[in-house]
Amino acid sequence: MHLPSSIAAAITLFFPTSPYALADITAPAPLPQSLLTTASKLAASLKVSYPNQSVALLVQPFWWWQSGSAIDALLSYAQTTGDSQYNSLVQNTILGQATGTKDFMTVDATGNDDQAWWALAALTAAENNLPSPGVPWLTLAQNVFNEQKARWDTTKCNGGMKWKILEGDGTDGYHYKSSIANGLFFQLAARLAHITKDADTLAWAEKAYDWVVGVGLIDGNYNVYDGTDDAKGANGCVDVNHSQWSYNTGVFLHGAAVMASQTGEAKWSDRTIGFIAAAKRNFVNAKTGALFELNCDGDNSCNTDQVSFKGTLARWLGATAALMPNLKANVATITNGAATAVLNGKTTGLGPIASFNAMEILDAGLRTQGVEMGQVIGLVKGAPKAKRSIAGRISW
Repeated sequence: MHLPSSIAAAITLFFPTSPYALADITAPAPLPQSLLTTASKLAASLKVSYPNQSVALLVQPFWWWQSGSAIDALLSYAQTTGDSQYNSLVQNTILGQATGTKDFMTVDATGNDDQAWWALAALTAAENNLPSPGVPWLTLAQNVFNEQKARWDTTKCNGGMKWKILEGDGTDGYHYKSSIANGLFFQLAARLAHITKDADTLAWAEKAYDWVVGVGLIDGNYNVYDGTDDAKGANGCVDVNHSQWSYNTGVFLHGAAVMASQTGEAKWSDRTIGFIAAAKRNFVNAKTGALFELNCDGDNSCNTDQVSFKGTLARWLGATAALMPNLKANVATITNGAATAVLNGKTTGLGPIASFNAMEILDAGLRTQGVEMGQVIGLVKGAPKAKRSIAGRISW
């Protein structure tokens, strides 16, 4: 079907930045039972991909940070569905990667972002009240935050977090101040402040966000750009890499939602709404409603990192809907269509990242509908039995 030229022109006027801005905002919510059943299969598919079934670590060519992100996905899945069968796997893996210094500084933690992904997984475990048989989850997250605070670099660009931790030969990303490293630091600070009520940690979240905006990595339309080089210009960061990736939008989206929840300030609610709109504008395929990586999905050129970005966007969309129920309708304009696209596509025989992405999207669909701890009919193995609602589908 072709749109009349007048309507197409109007759409172009209001959504000029992306050809994927036409997602069907009227897409109905998929039945929770369908989401739950398929998410359970996808979680099992992800687990099967681990060579050592007692440790949730992906093998090459996938990266260590992606294993940390997948742990976070399993934690979110368990919280939403009530399916606790992966808890021991998650516990063993987080503690196994914590290292003797309790800060996730393994040989694979070459970037501030690498370390932060694992810190956020530990923080999710703390937020979900998952018992720790060892060092408390919150301690692990706080240790990483304190180390990264000390790495906040004021020698160039008036602040910011470098992508890489060590300088090396200077050409390996040390001079790049990436949005993901700074976004993870921002979200880590925001969530730690939310759980600890510490004023200094809250101030760091504000400081990190303000720096990203000040240097031009977030624009007035809440587009998030990839990073900036502190080796350019006298004080660095004179220009911006304008590539946009879905996880950069997601990390700031949920961080802003956490800030809105704990401060009650309108600016953070406005920012959260802005990021949701940017996610929809830039990372949704208009034809299918699927989440779409603008820079590489169209020509199938996504690399090993990039293939997993949209899964994390989905996680943070769902987490935002759960944290701010007043924004569920906003989030649903993305997650309803994305979840339907997953259900209409291939859901068996998938590799680890495809399973991860699909599970995250379905989990977000459930959270957007208000599902928590498996409060739907026909629960998966290990989940508590739910009561039947009047509608016969969800216990609210």
